[in-house]
Amino acid sequence: MLRDKDKILLCELVSAGDISPFIHRPLEHFSEWGKELSGYPDLELLTREIESSPALLRLSLQQHRQLEYMSLYIFADVEGRSVIVPHAHEHPELQLDIHHFLDDVTECASQWRDKGSCVLTGMRAGGYCAAFLAERLGLEATVFAVPTGEELPGRVRNLVAEHDPVGECLDKVVFVKQQTEETDLEEAYFKILEFDTEGNAIPARQSEYSKFVSWFYDTVGAIRPDVWHIFFGESTEEEPVMDYGLYSLFLKMDGLTEESVGRSIEQVIRYTEKQLEKNRSTLQSEFSHIEIDQIKSFIRECGEQLTNQAVDMVYDVYRSVETILSGAALFTMNKNTIAVIPVMEGFNARTGELLDREIVFITDTIEQEFQNYMDNMLMFPEISLEW
Repeated sequence: MLRDKDKILLCELVSAGDISPFIHRPLEHFSEWGKELSGYPDLELLTREIESSPALLRLSLQQHRQLEYMSLYIFADVEGRSVIVPHAHEHPELQLDIHHFLDDVTECASQWRDKGSCVLTGMRAGGYCAAFLAERLGLEATVFAVPTGEELPGRVRNLVAEHDPVGECLDKVVFVKQQTEETDLEEAYFKILEFDTEGNAIPARQSEYSKFVSWFYDTVGAIRPDVWHIFFGESTEEEPVMDYGLYSLFLKMDGLTEESVGRSIEQVIRYTEKQLEKNRSTLQSEFSHIEIDQIKSFIRECGEQLTNQAVDMVYDVYRSVETILSGAALFTMNKNTIAVIPVMEGFNARTGELLDREIVFITDTIEQEFQNYMDNMLMFPEISLEW
């Protein structure tokens, strides 16, 4: 029976490099694979951990299936017990194509399920694939560090380090004690999680840090694309603000400095002014097309609508900047390079002034149009003296 630690070691193994040449090679000879996997930074430690697990040493790599964004590895022992491990490359289209991938691998995986005891495991995007594959096969899955923006299907345990960001769907998440307070995003995940002497993950509670970072990732999709590009530059390709790689956004924050944030804030203020100018043009255009006998009923409705649009737009810009700087504060927590609170206080005051001026403009314009309406109503008709 595989322990939690055995499963994470298999996940690390399939992400260590191309292990497809080792088909039908037992893991008891894993040290011989070293030359092929020399690029993996923790190879020596991974080797020691695998060689110290009797359950893993009974396994051999039996099958490998390569797809566009995903590889499927199947390990088995001589008694027919098998472990299916998907390994997926972080890619924004993975969630869209997951069911296409499953169609390709389900038949292959079901053959091993029918031979005997079978379990599934996977890490991050690979764990996401493992959960859906387990549902199709009617199996259980133990996965690691899978983002939870949506509920994973089927019978799944999602083991996540206590300080890791996740999403809002936590029913199948088991938070695991970490070996250190800080998490290196590039570090092997089996070095982050803490296991007991039996190789089982030690449960923990989600930390406040994880909750805050999770809020950031859950909120980031609401950032206005224009504001995002002001802070991080235009993209040469169309790409979502947030792709499936949960940590990829975190890495973008490293480029923000107090100086670059200041420049971006100035550009956002100018951007907001231009958006409000468009709002004004809309108001003036609306009035120019309204007949005089309709304007009385139209004035109030139009004024309320355009005022609400201005308020919503300014608030949307403010929340976008706030979310970006909150993410920057998380990333630079130990560097203290960006004074977020003073920056947001100044930005709040300036956007408030812009909004106040816009509301005054809308009010003045409506009052002027209403006065024009009243003046037209009071005009005497032209009298002709011709007989």
